[in-house]
Amino acid sequence: MTASPASRQEPRRLRTRAALLQAGAELLSQRPVDAIAVNEIVEAAGVAKGSFFNHFADKDSFAAEIARDIRRDVETRVTAANAVVADPAARMARAICVFVQFALTEPKRARIMLRGQDWARSGGHPLNDGVRADIRRGVAEGRFAERAAEGGVLYVIGVCQTLVMATAAERRTVQDARRLTREMLSLTFAGLGARDAQGIIDSAAMD
Repeated sequence: MTASPASRQEPRRLRTRAALLQAGAELLSQRPVDAIAVNEIVEAAGVAKGSFFNHFADKDSFAAEIARDIRRDVETRVTAANAVVADPAARMARAICVFVQFALTEPKRARIMLRGQDWARSGGHPLNDGVRADIRRGVAEGRFAERAAEGGVLYVIGVCQTLVMATAAERRTVQDARRLTREMLSLTFAGLGARDAQGIIDSAAMD
């Protein structure tokens, strides 16, 4: 059976999109999207000039997609770190530590992720499904206070953003990042109304 023209074009379209995203990530690691021309992106990707707008509405949506891809990568790491962990509070601590570790080891990608924050402005964003589920379970099981049910997701996202920004921007040492993470975890659990949190902090993944 002969493949249709549309089916033959799809692999090429996917390769073009992937090349644009890869080139964009490299450029965004150097400067913000407002300082990058579309011509630079397509030239770095090695694709035709008009192909950019076949895939993205504008540079802002392009940068946001790259940031979301990075956030998805971090979420995959969080899922792996919590694969056999049931306690919502422990899962929260380990997830936050994964974000900090990511900022330590991949500061350029961490800074790009922070520039695309559509997921940070809404607790209902699909990329926040994990933290939302842990907050709900923590409240249901009495691990977190009832007040955490409403604003807990955005609260934890804010903590992650702050830690990633402080770690990636200031190029902290592992020891300094560990100290700051412990302090922020202590404040986070106090805000969530978690009890017996110190043991969880002590056994978090950063150690």
